[in-house]
Amino acid sequence: MTDKKIDELAEQFEDLTIKKMMKVLAHKATNSKLYFKEILEEFEKTMLQALLEKYDHNKLKMSLGIKLHRNTISKKMEKLKIKEKKRKTK
Repeated sequence: MTDKKIDELAEQFEDLTIKKMMKVLAHKATNSKLYFKEILEEFEKTMLQALLEKYDHNKLKMSLGIKLHRNTISKKMEKLKIKEKKRKTK
């Protein structure tokens, strides 16, 4: 698949709602060789990493923003082997 085709598909995907994106991903996942648990862990890890970036690795702000206790975030990070990064000091 060419880079141009991938870019076109990515643009189409971005135009979808989250619910429709999830349906597409779920359909693709059913045809993968991964187990259900692995798929969920991969999604959770990717989501947590994106949220950490969004909140500049500030787990307190992140916990308030996503309504998930900061200790739960820390436990999930540990379970999924997501390394804690030092926040930028201003």
